[in-house]
Amino acid sequence: MRKTSTFWLTSALFLLIPGALFAQGGGGGGRGGGQRGGGGAPAQPQSAKVAAPVDLTGYWVSIVTEDWIERMSPDSPPSGTGGARGLGSGRGQAAPPPNGEQCRAYAAGGSLRVPTRLNITWADDNTLKVQMDAGNQTRLLHFSPETPSPAEKSLQGYSVATWETGAPARGGGRGGAGGPGGAPPAPRWGSLNVTTTNMASGYLLSSRSAYSDNARLTEYFSRHTDFGADYFTVTAQIVDGPVTRVTSSTFKKEPNGSKFNPGPCEIVR
Repeated sequence: MRKTSTFWLTSALFLLIPGALFAQGGGGGGRGGGQRGGGGAPAQPQSAKVAAPVDLTGYWVSIVTEDWIERMSPDSPPSGTGGARGLGSGRGQAAPPPNGEQCRAYAAGGSLRVPTRLNITWADDNTLKVQMDAGNQTRLLHFSPETPSPAEKSLQGYSVATWETGAPARGGGRGGAGGPGGAPPAPRWGSLNVTTTNMASGYLLSSRSAYSDNARLTEYFSRHTDFGADYFTVTAQIVDGPVTRVTSSTFKKEPNGSKFNPGPCEIVR
């Protein structure tokens, strides 16, 4: 009996030792498993460009389906570019902005409401760059939280971006990762979330709807495909004291930048 007990005890120890070594990081699956590589060095975090669940780069054009009169009215103030027809004063309900104030309609809060074309590129691996031909404005979306916010307020403000991602479980394993003989991994999905502060005052739909320099802008960019064409929709919420406004703007992918035609804006602040 003693020999039998010794045999089973020895066998159990041999079974436990590899698991203990693996849990200590030998296989990368226990404590710190996701933080260390094969040589024990800390793994470098992925850049926003590499981690992107959707591709928003390229040339895009406004599809005006919401607030058409306000955004496209012929009696609206001049847009400053041939790519956009008006900024939306709307049936003469408000006077055009005073001379020198036209660019406030191109500020962050209303920039994507203006009929425009966009050129979206990566300025670097953690900064998405959005160029608008209407008013010749540029927004930088920063994925690096350590990037300092400028003290001076500007029309485009300071934008902090994050990816919201996921992969519905399907088939093989957790998170949809298929195992040998299992179903393939589920496709990733995601959206771009952007919060903008430090904005100078501007207009949402020309001077009919202004916001102050205390406003906060939150945007959700979602890419989708309909009838073979690529789109993205931006749902925006701007909170200015007790007032909250919600807008939605849609853009369609263009094959190239042949129609992208930036027009000057008289002021930038």
